Amino acid sequence: MSESPSLGFILADYVAPTIGCILSTLTFSAPIKSLLMAIKSGSLGSLNCTPWVFMTGNTIGWLAYSFITLDLFVFFANAPGLLISIWLNTGAMKLQYYEELVKRSAAENRSRDGDDDAISVQTAKIDCCQQLTSHELKVLQIVLVWIIILSTTSLIPVSNEEMKFIVGVAVNINLIFFYAAPLSTIASVIRTKNSASIHFWTMAMNTSNAFFWCVYSLAIQDYYILIPNGLGFLFGLVQVALYQCFPRSEEVIDASDSVTELSGDDGNCTEQLTRSNYGNIAESEII
Repeated sequence: MSESPSLGFILADYVAPTIGCILSTLTFSAPIKSLLMAIKSGSLGSLNCTPWVFMTGNTIGWLAYSFITLDLFVFFANAPGLLISIWLNTGAMKLQYYEELVKRSAAENRSRDGDDDAISVQTAKIDCCQQLTSHELKVLQIVLVWIIILSTTSLIPVSNEEMKFIVGVAVNINLIFFYAAPLSTIASVIRTKNSASIHFWTMAMNTSNAFFWCVYSLAIQDYYILIPNGLGFLFGLVQVALYQCFPRSEEVIDASDSVTELSGDDGNCTEQLTRSNYGNIAESEII
């Protein structure tokens, strides 16, 4: 008779990755509320959206890795995250475009008050449309990198182990950046003694999520999963320490107030832009 699986085996091979799948989705969902608030206010403020770029690359890479290794836990941990990351990045792009449009419209409004030959706000809108935002460039770059990696491993004859190695190393590098991305503001946090740029729920979910995937990776002896999640767990502890050492302090500035201030005495244009809230930006004109 075959022996029944031990409790430790069940916990490490099934319970831990199941919890990991749930925590992964919660981790990816953590910034949703902050983005909704940013959209409502019309400004990203101090919200750090760089991790969302690496979230997209991270989910693409792990989905590819799950196909190679036939690991359903890895697949279901990242499939929802890809959809969420697309929405997050789209929202960040819209906000960056909106902020740039408001600034240019306000500048052109002041310029026209002093110069009849100043460029119209419509021209400013066209310029904004032709210019990629910084977040758009980051997303395009990460997607391009993964297109190159996946097309290379698919079109060039390589063994399954070699494909696993290439994708595993690439996704490890991406995941390290994803976990470490919130630390990109470490210098600012230390300088200002303010942890406002560290998103609490993302930090908490990342740290917990990395811990359970470490347990699972040790159980199945997959070091491609262990190494980045081990580093992610350490990065999470560092963020917790920063969050505790430097209390969060942030002034929330109403977007409409800042927009009116930019527009000067005649704030009709930018006030219209604020009220449009993306939907009717193209229709608003200087009055």
